[in-house]
Amino acid sequence: MRGIQGWRIVGLSALAIGAMVAAIWLVHGIDEQGMRMTIRATARTSCILFLCAFVASALRRAWLNPISTWLLKNRRYLGLSFAVSHTYHAIAWAGLWFVTSGAHPKFDPLGILGYVFLIAMTVTSFERPAALLSQRAWKILHTAGMHYFWLGFTMEFSLRISQSMFIYLPLVILLVFAMLLRVIAPRMQRKLAS
Repeated sequence: MRGIQGWRIVGLSALAIGAMVAAIWLVHGIDEQGMRMTIRATARTSCILFLCAFVASALRRAWLNPISTWLLKNRRYLGLSFAVSHTYHAIAWAGLWFVTSGAHPKFDPLGILGYVFLIAMTVTSFERPAALLSQRAWKILHTAGMHYFWLGFTMEFSLRISQSMFIYLPLVILLVFAMLLRVIAPRMQRKLAS
């Protein structure tokens, strides 16, 4: 894991997810079924990358070990990898609209708000744009965005448990655990300090 750091994480994520998308389209075709499968698959890769960034700080506070140290050190790149994965997700949604002649997907204002958050968080992950915001505004943007995505993933995947329990139930459990960790970790740190 030591060799996979920084921008290499983003590059490998882009290549791996791109290969996954290409494989789905090769096997299932670039049609409605292929696009829907790509949407579901990229939602799951986005969730995993999101969770890595979401828990990095809390996990480091709760357990000091090489994994938590690596996650915290590479949190920015994991977040950018999440943005890459969700860009593939957007491409699949656009592809679905194209192959269904505009019949799908329906207008989704909450999804659009998610992409507004994603773009704003991605842009402000770089020094110069981040410098245009106060530290407080940057923290509010990123905290609100992360919680918005957490809620979106949790709600969407909870609704899909009945369709595929073995895929979506573990993801929902991880999402709930991640939020609990973010709530509990600062308290654990304060107890250890005192």
